[in-house]
Amino acid sequence: MLARIHKLFQIPGYALFTVTMMLQGMAISISSPFLAVYFTTRLGVSAATFGLFTAVTLISGVGLSSIIARRSDAGLNRKTLMVGAMLFNALAFAGYLFIHDFYILLVYMTIFTAIGAPAMPQLFASAREAVNASRSSDHAFANSFLRSMFSLGFIIGPLAGSILIKYFGFPGIFISTALIFLINACSLYLRAKPPATAKRAAARQPVKLHRNRSVLIPFIVLILLYSAHWLNNLNISLFIINVLDGNTQNVASVASICALLEIPLMLMLGVLSAKYSNRTLMCWGIVLGGIYYLVVLASTQLWHIIAGQVLLAFFVAVVSAIGISYIQDLLPEQPGYASTLYSNSTTIGRLAGSLVGGAAAEWAGYRHAYWFCVLLFAVALVLLALPQRSRTSAAEASSQTL
Repeated sequence: MLARIHKLFQIPGYALFTVTMMLQGMAISISSPFLAVYFTTRLGVSAATFGLFTAVTLISGVGLSSIIARRSDAGLNRKTLMVGAMLFNALAFAGYLFIHDFYILLVYMTIFTAIGAPAMPQLFASAREAVNASRSSDHAFANSFLRSMFSLGFIIGPLAGSILIKYFGFPGIFISTALIFLINACSLYLRAKPPATAKRAAARQPVKLHRNRSVLIPFIVLILLYSAHWLNNLNISLFIINVLDGNTQNVASVASICALLEIPLMLMLGVLSAKYSNRTLMCWGIVLGGIYYLVVLASTQLWHIIAGQVLLAFFVAVVSAIGISYIQDLLPEQPGYASTLYSNSTTIGRLAGSLVGGAAAEWAGYRHAYWFCVLLFAVALVLLALPQRSRTSAAEASSQTL
């Protein structure tokens, strides 16, 4: 494994992408575990209203990311896209410092997060291009290692966030998040270089999902999985505090434990991907993730949730590292569009999870909302078990124009 990691770092630009990805994880995780608490305690809105806020700001980026993805594979400068998106993400989180009216904040975040949304898919697409340019075939392991750096950031972020809240309050986490996005923008601007590879194919156009079952089904499966996962992200902090009588430090610890476990699991999955298909690994992840939600439904003490993080971490490792490789391998000549398809599936899933999660928490309670997660995982497993067309058929279908 060490030899494979060493080879990855010999790829021009890959080291920069790993550091950027780690900082990206830190930026998001410093504030994300505490946003529900901030909105419900400081802005005085309900959990359902916070879910609506999250849903609107998430979906705003889908359209713009899709438009950019259609052009990025034909030669649009990925470096410019990433730097610009990082800057707008910094401006977005800076808005929390001076906007305290919910509706004004909703409009502001909707605009700025939409422009910042292409950062992650273009970062993955750039890394894929760098790996392709090096003539390496270790794509799944490269994605697994890259995504593990994001999880490393998630280990540091919540712990740093809890310290910042203790000494500087909520402004401390918002300032830190904005600064990290600025650091990423500057690093990419100063050090990122286009990969030494052939010109991207301009004639290729994104697939029509409804005509390409081999891409459509994984896309739908990812939406279902992320819907359940985001419902958990939305409710788990409130579940720990309001049902298990925990505190914000417990919330941070749970988030960090999961992220810590994800790293070795992602690397392990990168190794297993050489022996098992992405589809098989996805099925394993769904089964273990479903068991985690059953654990939450039965939990009565905090340690039950902590123990369940092993199951959740495996699921997150699969859906994050293997999920994006699954889509990229189906569309090997369109890394930007494939990465954006994956990103959009997560965004749509987070939208559904936010809408349903907030409402379910109010109507059924924080505990029983998790029955919906179990149902979504069952449907996803059935869909993934359906017969699918071969990769060759997918590649042929990818040549169809819109």
